[in-house]
Amino acid sequence: MRLFVLALAMGFQAACAMLPAERDHTDAALERYRVAFAAMRPSALPPATSDPNYVLFADVLQRVLSSHIRPADPDRLVGTAVSGLLKKKQDDRAASERVLTESAIDAMLTSLDPYSGFLDAEHARDVRDQMHGEFPGLGIVVTPDDGSGLLRVVSADATTPAARAGVRADDLIARIDGREVKGLSLHEAVMTLRGPSGGSVALLLLRPGSDGPLFVSVTRTIVRSEPVLHRLEDGVAYIRITHFNEQTSRLVHEAFDTMRHQTDGELAGVVLDLRDNPGGLFDQGVRVADAFLGAVEIVSTRGRASGVQHYYGGTRDDVAQDLPLAVLIDSGTTSAAEVVAGALQDHDRALLFGGRSYGKGSVQTIFQLAGGDGLRLTTARYFRPSGGPVECFGIVPNVAISPAGRPPPSGTWPRMAVAEETHPDPATCDPDAVAPPPPRTWAMAELCPEVARRPAQSGADRPLDCAVAAIRMHRFEKAMTE
Repeated sequence: MRLFVLALAMGFQAACAMLPAERDHTDAALERYRVAFAAMRPSALPPATSDPNYVLFADVLQRVLSSHIRPADPDRLVGTAVSGLLKKKQDDRAASERVLTESAIDAMLTSLDPYSGFLDAEHARDVRDQMHGEFPGLGIVVTPDDGSGLLRVVSADATTPAARAGVRADDLIARIDGREVKGLSLHEAVMTLRGPSGGSVALLLLRPGSDGPLFVSVTRTIVRSEPVLHRLEDGVAYIRITHFNEQTSRLVHEAFDTMRHQTDGELAGVVLDLRDNPGGLFDQGVRVADAFLGAVEIVSTRGRASGVQHYYGGTRDDVAQDLPLAVLIDSGTTSAAEVVAGALQDHDRALLFGGRSYGKGSVQTIFQLAGGDGLRLTTARYFRPSGGPVECFGIVPNVAISPAGRPPPSGTWPRMAVAEETHPDPATCDPDAVAPPPPRTWAMAELCPEVARRPAQSGADRPLDCAVAAIRMHRFEKAMTE
């Protein structure tokens, strides 16, 4: 199963030691944690500093203090961890010390931001598998739903077992195998969903617009992701990127070359579909943008530990050789997909059609801990070539088109209908961030009047139809050069 976090820095990094100046304050906070943990033990004795569970907690705390994007006070972090520890003990008197430790870590990381999290050894292996494009699971992307306390399904491609069982984007998962989701941490909920390939999991779903709850049973399988799908649309190369793994950039090049050969080099233009794309590997987003931009700045990141870093395209030529390029985005376009959309818009290489993207402008790095466990930590925010932030603001399209009337899942080109737009909780946004300047915009009637005149129908993909019409009727070039 994929998680809705994905803007991962490349590879796994080892944890590093704290700076000497911070050690005294951190040691005092850790001693407070040891004393609190003693109350959880039959012996009432604090764990030894060599105890594996204590070492794990200390390792995570030190990494947070040294690498998280925002400075944090160790006393506050330990206070949050102790609260998680006590709650878990109250809920489960028989909880093991490992389970209690993970609950403390989960509580501490949840207080940082929506994207940081603990990965046990098995989960860390799953993340590595996802980077390679093959992993066991249900094939859904989930995120915590703040309003209900449940899990919201962000996307479920129809080729996956979850979609075949009837799970749809925007469903809320209320129970997993009879266990209430409300009250579980994201890590606990994901662990409940996971299991061996071939096993099944029963889900109770709440669906917007449905009269009552829905029950589905999903059989877990080895999910082989298809990050890139392509087809010709009336002489226009349509490339849909579902997520960014290690294969994405290469497959985009192959898809474009295939369609160029199919048309004997007479392509009318390109449509890059990034809708419902939850992101993935940050460097792959940079490489995909590079394919259409060449040697220009694509994105910059700013982190507390890493400072400001600029990422440039490494190729000289645009693979599409200045063909008209349209990009489709919506509120499901997040993270690495926003890197691509923002760079192409800022360099006037593409026009963006659809709705405002999600607004996840942060990078998570995975650090390897002792015993094979991992820590996913927000370490930087990224900024568009124009300097504008992506976090919370998202990317605003040049041509706003309501998602109403998106096609239902069918065949090999499924796209799940989204009931409403979703964006980050404003409370998590930086109140001092300066909004990027608004892009130049056009109405549908200007670029695709024939599509704008049609009544919205459930089987029509208006953003795609508009982009193809604008390219085919040469209105695209006129808009870009005005």
